[in-house]
Amino acid sequence: MSTETNDQLENLMLFYPYLKKGEVADKLTFMQRFSDFNEFYSKIREENEDDETSQLVAKTLNQGLNEKKLSIEELDDLLFLLLEDSLFNSYIFALEPDNLDTSSPEKVNSLFNSWDLPENNELLNNINREGYSKDFIICGYRLQSNTQDKNNIESIRILVFDKATVELSDKNGESKESVYPTIIEVDFSRRLLHIRLKDVDNIINAEDKIRTMSGRIENTLRYIDSFTPHIIYSKFERFRSSLFKLEENLLQEKRDLAFKKLKEFDNEINEFSESVTQKFNPPSDMDISVKKYISNGVLSVIATTLNDSTVGDVVGIKFRNNQEDESDRKYAEITISDKGFNCISTNNLYWLNLPVLQNRKMVEFLKIIKSMETGFVVANLEFSIDTANIRLLQRSSYENAEHKKPTQEKYDDFINYLCDFL
Repeated sequence: MSTETNDQLENLMLFYPYLKKGEVADKLTFMQRFSDFNEFYSKIREENEDDETSQLVAKTLNQGLNEKKLSIEELDDLLFLLLEDSLFNSYIFALEPDNLDTSSPEKVNSLFNSWDLPENNELLNNINREGYSKDFIICGYRLQSNTQDKNNIESIRILVFDKATVELSDKNGESKESVYPTIIEVDFSRRLLHIRLKDVDNIINAEDKIRTMSGRIENTLRYIDSFTPHIIYSKFERFRSSLFKLEENLLQEKRDLAFKKLKEFDNEINEFSESVTQKFNPPSDMDISVKKYISNGVLSVIATTLNDSTVGDVVGIKFRNNQEDESDRKYAEITISDKGFNCISTNNLYWLNLPVLQNRKMVEFLKIIKSMETGFVVANLEFSIDTANIRLLQRSSYENAEHKKPTQEKYDDFINYLCDFL
């Protein structure tokens, strides 16, 4: 085996977390390349019985490269697709792109040169790029253009790797060397900046800027700030209000049904509220009125008579009690999570705590299941690091829908849906 072949295989093995046989085979089928991948894989497995799946996949791809079953450019495309469909922990920022001129191919080339985007998308060859002073190396990028006008760039998806590889621990307590990819997407059409990455829980023996999510996001933003011309962005500091609006929208139909029934008891509730007030004389400046508390107690009973939503849109929520001073760390936090993936509106905990939520009008965290044109999405949405954090779950105990694994297409659909609430 030649030195170049050895280098290619070693570099391929740095992608081991993403080299899953089924996913690689699916992507190759999509690309219409290396049609006999499975046959090559089976033969290599017979000769390397002790190898893990990722090693066998790497060796199969390397042999396919050597036998011209796919080119280095096609291998790069494959790796980009695999990474793109793996990085679904996304931090979102508002983008002000007016200073970024993409009005002509010449302007685009000038912008790319300024940002030091590589002329060739050669992920494998760029891993060991030497003499690079920054913490990240740009290894490739993809353009999304308007279907009607190819010169109208809708987004630039930039793939960067940490300058140094990271050590990842596996379930056996062993460590392996791996690239750590991040996608930085300059999204002109939605006026958003996306930072997409994987979890960091299994990174070992590294600085905070590498092994913690907050440190990594802050370091990535510092890197983005070094681009010239500048990428101008801002945090979604009101994302908790956006999550409240989303929750209100998703559960409005269920609420309307319950409140319609509640209205039938308005006289009785008014009388009882007055009796309670006269008897106990609560403070007049209460954030939530006596009637509101009593009404929601009745709502929790009414909710049991409504048709259950076994595949509810909102299956988890976290919110706080009202605090005038947002910097005050002393607060009560309410978490409602249905482990059976039923909508929280089927649970009386939701109705009993609804007055607090409606008074607060902010949500810290939502877990939702949304049916999109591209399939079901199970997503966690959270206010994190002072901005919007959207995580499409790759593994979930929710088994009631086929094809629930996230994809780039699902991500795009979901972000389009979410934009109405930002």
